[in-house]
Amino acid sequence: MNHILRNVLLTALAACTLGSCKKTSDDETAASAERYFEAWREIHYPNAVKKGGIYIIEDKAGTGMEWMESLPVTFLTYTMRELDGTVTHNSDEAWARQLGTWNQTYYYGPQVAMVGEGLSYAGLDDLLDGMRQGGTRTAIIPSWMMTYERYDNLDDYVKHPTDVTATIYTIKFLGQTENLQDYEFREMKAYAKEQWNVTDTLSTAAVFFKSHSDFGKEEPEAMPNDTTVYINYIGRRISDGQVFDTNIADTAKFYHIYNASRTYEPISVSWAEKPADIKMNGSTVVGGFGHGLAAMHPGESASFVFGYNLGYGSSGGKDTNMIPPYAALRFDVDLVPKP
Repeated sequence: MNHILRNVLLTALAACTLGSCKKTSDDETAASAERYFEAWREIHYPNAVKKGGIYIIEDKAGTGMEWMESLPVTFLTYTMRELDGTVTHNSDEAWARQLGTWNQTYYYGPQVAMVGEGLSYAGLDDLLDGMRQGGTRTAIIPSWMMTYERYDNLDDYVKHPTDVTATIYTIKFLGQTENLQDYEFREMKAYAKEQWNVTDTLSTAAVFFKSHSDFGKEEPEAMPNDTTVYINYIGRRISDGQVFDTNIADTAKFYHIYNASRTYEPISVSWAEKPADIKMNGSTVVGGFGHGLAAMHPGESASFVFGYNLGYGSSGGKDTNMIPPYAALRFDVDLVPKP
């Protein structure tokens, strides 16, 4: 391509936002947005292979099961980049180390992707189609394919532009399942069996519970309702063992989450007959934590694990780097005297 034509195309691209090629005037059409994108792609990725509505830059085949559109849950790692190369989202540890953004407290690893109409971008369907487990693929998804809608043909996608910028995705396909809760339950059961030789859940909820206290032959004392007790606790991800929260200073320092502005001391818990009514420092707790606490007795130490449906759900915690969506969690709790 000669320099004059290249400069003309770059000037045209500057007239729109590079990532999205959104309309800059009322008379600009979806067709012109497509032409701008194609001009950019011809300059930067002339050898990209078109597949459906996306353009594959690199494809490393896997050897496992092939991705199936009929299975709603996909496990993958991903990196998302703007067209100028800026990384906007990343769940791959190798990428994070390469970029210098790696943080040992963050979660890197398989992410849960719910794929399908209304759940994921249409371009992700094309990106995953034909991949096998263990494979890695990099592709450009144009802005009109960054939609949760599904249309019958590519022209209809182009005619329905979005406000989402075109994105370069790199994904590694790690597997699929039909039912995420069942899958996670099996993972938690295997974890509880390995850690504590526990195979049964509490009668009140799908929480695997292990007491570390020996009450001898005597029936342990019941926790009185409407009373205040104190606990030390450690919360961690079961996926990698990283602690995300604790009120124990030495533990916080060891796991690099220590906050000098925080007071590390036993925390008050208001006991209640129903797990949902138990409060810590005056605030309600997630369901799994409530059920685990409700199973404890005065002076007891225990550990328990529970799934995302009793934790922070499909959105994750306030900081999703620490508690990602669909995370299964473990808590280690000691009931201690009033400080």
